[in-house]
Amino acid sequence: MEALTPQVTALVVLWLGGTRRPSRDTRVAYADDLLLWADWARAELGRERFGLDLNRGEVTMWLTYQQEAGAASSSISRRLSTLSSLYRYAAGWGLPVTSPISDDDHRPKFHRGRRATSARVLDADQVAALLSAASDVRDALIVGLLYTAALRVSELCGADDADCHDEGRRTWLVVTRKGGKAVRVPLEPTVAELLDAYRAARPAWTGAGPAPLLTDATGDRLDRHDVTRLLRRLARAAGIPRPESVSPHSLRATAITDQKRRGHSAEDLQELSGHADVRTVMVYIDDDGRAERVAALTDDLGRVMTAVPHHVKSPGRT
Repeated sequence: MEALTPQVTALVVLWLGGTRRPSRDTRVAYADDLLLWADWARAELGRERFGLDLNRGEVTMWLTYQQEAGAASSSISRRLSTLSSLYRYAAGWGLPVTSPISDDDHRPKFHRGRRATSARVLDADQVAALLSAASDVRDALIVGLLYTAALRVSELCGADDADCHDEGRRTWLVVTRKGGKAVRVPLEPTVAELLDAYRAARPAWTGAGPAPLLTDATGDRLDRHDVTRLLRRLARAAGIPRPESVSPHSLRATAITDQKRRGHSAEDLQELSGHADVRTVMVYIDDDGRAERVAALTDDLGRVMTAVPHHVKSPGRT
């Protein structure tokens, strides 16, 4: 990476080698985005080596250049997220840097206000309560897979027993994404332990075709309706309000929202969730906390409501 300063090169090596970016494709994409930034800075700003020294005005120049060149909004967003993530990583190492990227000025708009999903988003305590309410290993395994791997219910129910394998210190599950693409998904260690325990206790498959990973009480392949009923039963047992609104997609949406709040980039969330288009992930991000933000604005505007006379608020009282 001769286009980068030695300090940034060393930082990028550490950043790309982190456990949050285990996929080779993800690392390559991040590196390519940084080189695009470096090429632009050399051509437009005359900087032979790219350092973390851009200012807000220069990022605005870059954004104009990208838009005039016809770059897709999703590509612009990804490149901004790449640079923002590197600045955040550098700051975590104590380097005196401040990200020049402004959400107000630089982030492309992706149909703000349109919901990516009508699924209910839970909080971490409620997910933990679902796990605590599990009556057997299969119940806990299903919650764990849907949440920690952010799986679609179709991916969960469509998985076969042969799709599980160990490699190194990690257990992997091959799932079929939308569009038919098979993808390896890493399993969280406790989820992998639950999977081992479940497979050891599960009756042998005697049906036709490949053995399913998860089966119902009769030994048939689990379906989305089975999973929905299971989650709502657990939600009722856990005392979660409105248990009828809990669905398999609730756990997927909760996982994406939780990781967004912890500072992960849209591209990381896209990798986790398997969305084909980063714009779908951006809608989750845009929608997160929208109701709370609007409520806060409403409450702030309500300062004038103190002028309402007491007798109007409480008719019949003196």
